[in-house]
Amino acid sequence: MSSYKTYRALVLLGIAAALAGCIEPVRGQDVHFAQFHNTPLVIDPALAGSGEGDQRVALAHRQQWTSIGVPFRTQYFSYDLPVLRDRLGGRYIGVGLSAFTDKAGTTGFGDTQGALSVAYALRMGEHSTVALGMQAAYGQRSAVLEGMRWDSQYNGAGYDPSLPTNELITNQRRSFMDLAAGLMARGELRNGVSWLAGASSFHLTQPRVDLLSGVGDRLLRRYMAHCEVRIPGQRWTWSPRAMVAQQGGTREILYGAMMHRRIGQDSRFTTDKNSSALHLGCFHRWGDAVIPTLQFEWKRKLVAGLSYDVNIGKLRAQTGFRGGAELSLQWIGMFKDTRVRLPNSKG
Repeated sequence: MSSYKTYRALVLLGIAAALAGCIEPVRGQDVHFAQFHNTPLVIDPALAGSGEGDQRVALAHRQQWTSIGVPFRTQYFSYDLPVLRDRLGGRYIGVGLSAFTDKAGTTGFGDTQGALSVAYALRMGEHSTVALGMQAAYGQRSAVLEGMRWDSQYNGAGYDPSLPTNELITNQRRSFMDLAAGLMARGELRNGVSWLAGASSFHLTQPRVDLLSGVGDRLLRRYMAHCEVRIPGQRWTWSPRAMVAQQGGTREILYGAMMHRRIGQDSRFTTDKNSSALHLGCFHRWGDAVIPTLQFEWKRKLVAGLSYDVNIGKLRAQTGFRGGAELSLQWIGMFKDTRVRLPNSKG
């Protein structure tokens, strides 16, 4: 770790972590995940096709604030792959499909969205790549008002659902189109240290999402920056990671590190790359939560992750330190594995 190039790669993480000390923490408006490294197309469309294999499927489920009412529930799905990589001499076109749904409260208020991401990656050297990505999305914001309880449905002794609501409000729904763009760079140093950094902007068109006419509510642009460094060691590989997001007056800063150790052996001379790994880590969402994280990787193909937000912010008295649980699952597939040298053979 005495190499100047290694130090320069670590500066990427240091910049993002330093931002955490000077930015006021508040809640974000958009969907977010603690395991941001496992939900790539929510973070940056330039990450389409950037997985280590030939194709990647990602699933995530998040549930939070169960201790203070009907919880927020968020589900995520994505599938992405690089195409024409063999024909473009190391360059590739990344294509990804993603979808998420985010609902909260008794009305199920929230967003549902599906998106197509396309990225073009250029080789900038033997071990460096730069990618530019675009994302087009179709979304819908909705609220189901049927079944809500109104004052007129209380008969003096209790709630009576057979009584009329005397309200003219119906179920609400608004559809919208959206655009996003991102830039990603990655590389590997001579000592085996690899790095990745990127920036993205979502809601470029700032679409209207108001459910009541005349309100004029719009999705403000969300700006994001993310980075990670992978540092292989004799037994353990360290992976510091950070993410910063800002949307209007709201900010989210998340940083921490994972460490993992491989279980089993990989061949350096054949296509037998089937070792597993146990990942342990902890993250901090600035001003909100500490997030212990556990992952298990099976034969470099399937990765299952579990994390829990331990709330240490202003709501800790009401929540009893209970924030939310998050589950993730990734499958990494190879069409034809012809590697004779493992990238980051210790990692």
